Amino acid sequence: MFEATVAGALLLYLLLLALPGIELQIMAGALLTLAGLVGGGGAGIVYHLALRDALVRLGADTRGWLWSPVSRHRELDERGRRQVLPWFRLGAAGFFLCLAGIGMVAVAILRAVLPG
Repeated sequence: MFEATVAGALLLYLLLLALPGIELQIMAGALLTLAGLVGGGGAGIVYHLALRDALVRLGADTRGWLWSPVSRHRELDERGRRQVLPWFRLGAAGFFLCLAGIGMVAVAILRAVLPG
């Protein structure tokens, strides 16, 4: 199911890249970027708060956790993983959505600037 979702998302992205108007493509890219920033950014905040709560609950050292949070995943127990990792994945998905939007805007700008 996950693979089908990824394949469908990639197909939709390719269709969006083929939008006939450059203005439409820039608008779609900007909306994807905004959705990625809002969704991924919000999930990122919740992820960091949940990770810190899980680390404190386990009595783990929290020095430097903000600068390298992924390295602290191995310290989590099963409950901590269930509490933290869904937010991590959602934040990563938002990041990739943001990159897709930026890529779409870049393609639209190149289409506007380059002849042909």
